[in-house]
Amino acid sequence: MISTDKEIYEPWPRPDPADTWIKPEEIAGCPTEKELPEEFRYNIRRRKLDPQYTKPRKLFYGFGVDIQDFLDYHKRHQLPLPPPMERRATVWHHIIHTVTKDISAHCNFELRSILPLSPHYDYMISLYDSHYISIQELEGDEEEDVVRIIKERFGGPVAKQTPRWFFPYTRDQD
Repeated sequence: MISTDKEIYEPWPRPDPADTWIKPEEIAGCPTEKELPEEFRYNIRRRKLDPQYTKPRKLFYGFGVDIQDFLDYHKRHQLPLPPPMERRATVWHHIIHTVTKDISAHCNFELRSILPLSPHYDYMISLYDSHYISIQELEGDEEEDVVRIIKERFGGPVAKQTPRWFFPYTRDQD
């Protein structure tokens, strides 16, 4: 049973990109700039008018994070401990959910934790997805505030990143 602080916050190694099963061609072509190339833009109007239109591959925009980043955030901000649980993965799921809710509340913006197709990160904190960014996107100053809050509250490696696009682990993840 995992229930003590020591067991809950036991350090977890960051992913080693050399040990990844992800092939370079699976992540090739993921945009690096916030402005999406045309092939990734979802045209809702065209979808309604053209039955042959196929949605482009969905991407998620945000920060790469690891299990350790979630554990550090949870401990640093003294969030409620999970109830005793049998499996470490269940504890992590609880912590990831709690941290995502907490950071969303501090940003006053709904963020999501997503599994990215990435050799460098276990998860990502997503601000937007490519299919609905035109509806969800924040104005410049608002987005800057959300990014600043995420960096300040996570600290560590997350604070050194700039948001970017990630392919999801599964293409049909909504």
